[in-house]
Amino acid sequence: MEIDMKFAFKSIVVAAAFIAAGAANATSVVVDGTTNNGGFTVEGRGALEFSELLMGSLVTGNVAVTPFGEGATIGSVVRTGVDDFGDAYEYTALIADADVTSLNFDAATGKVINVQSVGGAAQQMAANPGIKAAGGSAQVGNLDVRFLASGDVEIYGTITGQRLGATTAVNYSGLVFTATAADVTGATSFAAAPGVYQTTIKNLASTTDAFNALVQSFGLNSTGLGYSALQQATANFGTLNSTLTVTAVAAVPEPSTYALMGLGLVGIGFAARRRAK
Repeated sequence: MEIDMKFAFKSIVVAAAFIAAGAANATSVVVDGTTNNGGFTVEGRGALEFSELLMGSLVTGNVAVTPFGEGATIGSVVRTGVDDFGDAYEYTALIADADVTSLNFDAATGKVINVQSVGGAAQQMAANPGIKAAGGSAQVGNLDVRFLASGDVEIYGTITGQRLGATTAVNYSGLVFTATAADVTGATSFAAAPGVYQTTIKNLASTTDAFNALVQSFGLNSTGLGYSALQQATANFGTLNSTLTVTAVAAVPEPSTYALMGLGLVGIGFAARRRAK
């Protein structure tokens, strides 16, 4: 199975989002570390750490994970979990890391409306009769993390894929993950001031439509272990961490400013010549 997690943070889909968030004064910021956004540059990364439940699902399906997209990386961290008998054990959690590309915020209140990124993780799963999985591929991409007025978070995206042997593809576009306000910590406002803005969103819950799209793409039988393992993970797919670094840059004079300076110098030259005569 191939999941391209282009975490939300990608292109600006926002007319409707702005209205829903009451963002009449929405301001867009390019996050690439070089673009001058009116006196400052912004660079950032978004990292999705797979949950213990999702890692269990990947292990069950013997899924291989690799980076997807330019600049994306796959890392890992050792975490401690608790098994069904209450005993502690260690497991490895994968981290799909990608570049943040843009954000939108309300210029009047500073509230972040949405953040987007591109790149993520590709996953492959072969057919596995033991867990009743036909195998297949899926791409989860174009994720758009939207911060609601209530404090809750909705993450939209697309899921495209195809079960091995299938003649039709899966194409889903809509809500992929949700999280409550209680699961959001860190910066949810943007002041365009130099500094580091860090935000963490825990317990990303998969929507039913997104889950069904993945089931179809991977060819999971509802009576099999592959299906039940993925279903368990829907309650918590993982934790999304984003870090934005804002750096002040010197203002670049407008072309008209250079023109006025040139005229001024010419005028000074003429005045000097007249005095010399």
